[in-house]
Amino acid sequence: MQLWLVLVRFVHYATSLVLFGLVLFPFYAYPRAANRDGGTRGLAISLSVSLLILASGILWFIGVTISMSGGGATWEAARFVLTDTSFGAVAFLRLGAAIAAIGTLTLLVRGPSKKLELLLLAICAILLGSLAGVGHTQIEDSEARAVHTLSDSLHLVGAGAWLGGLVGLLDLAVASFRGNKEAERDACEAALRFSVMGYAAVAILVVSGLINSWFLVGSFWNLITTTYGQLLLLKLLLFSAMVAFAGFNRFFVVPTLLESSTADMKRGLRKLLINAVAEQSLGLAIILIVSFLGVTEPAATS
Repeated sequence: MQLWLVLVRFVHYATSLVLFGLVLFPFYAYPRAANRDGGTRGLAISLSVSLLILASGILWFIGVTISMSGGGATWEAARFVLTDTSFGAVAFLRLGAAIAAIGTLTLLVRGPSKKLELLLLAICAILLGSLAGVGHTQIEDSEARAVHTLSDSLHLVGAGAWLGGLVGLLDLAVASFRGNKEAERDACEAALRFSVMGYAAVAILVVSGLINSWFLVGSFWNLITTTYGQLLLLKLLLFSAMVAFAGFNRFFVVPTLLESSTADMKRGLRKLLINAVAEQSLGLAIILIVSFLGVTEPAATS
């Protein structure tokens, strides 16, 4: 049951992160407003992801209900989790946000609207940031809990902007290989804009990660002697590899791509695509580790 919950958490976290980054992506990456208005592929992907969020969120709630009750997922056990636990309150909020995201995306598929795009971004930010309201942030009291929850929310937003943005960039890169000349230039310019956004995302992740570690690890000794600490070290190793790939793209691949001729652009985009897939794979591995960390006792309390 524990492994089942970890896998459900993995799907739920991954889709929540990707949805936020996908919705944010057009606001900074597309060089022409018309492309953002006509981004039907991105909307279709976002709608599919939001449905996965809803389904995995329901499964997560059922899993927690079974775990807390020690038996089956009865209506009485579900009512207790929903009304008497912080997890239930946050799950109810996130259920509403997921349904709101699906409804807003459905409206956007029918026709573009700047107001609906901004509303969707706000909904997805709430959907992602509210994940900080469950789990290890709740072990502190009063001001410490508020600081930890805020820090974790920012950590999630930074990760979502990066990982979801990668999906948007991959979508543009793949479109360029289908003979779409306009998508080739859009992918090149979006890659540069994504790299600039990446500076902010990495800064947020580093600062918020240090704050979270102060709450959950406690000391360097705990970092190397506990299961939680060792998983965190593995996460940091994978994160460093992601930063290395991102740096290589920013300082080597993207500048070459922008200066390349039309004939060489395909080759550069192929290299960008390969590196972006590698980045995304590392990101998914990190999310899997985070899913295990969520059911592992923090090092500071071991």
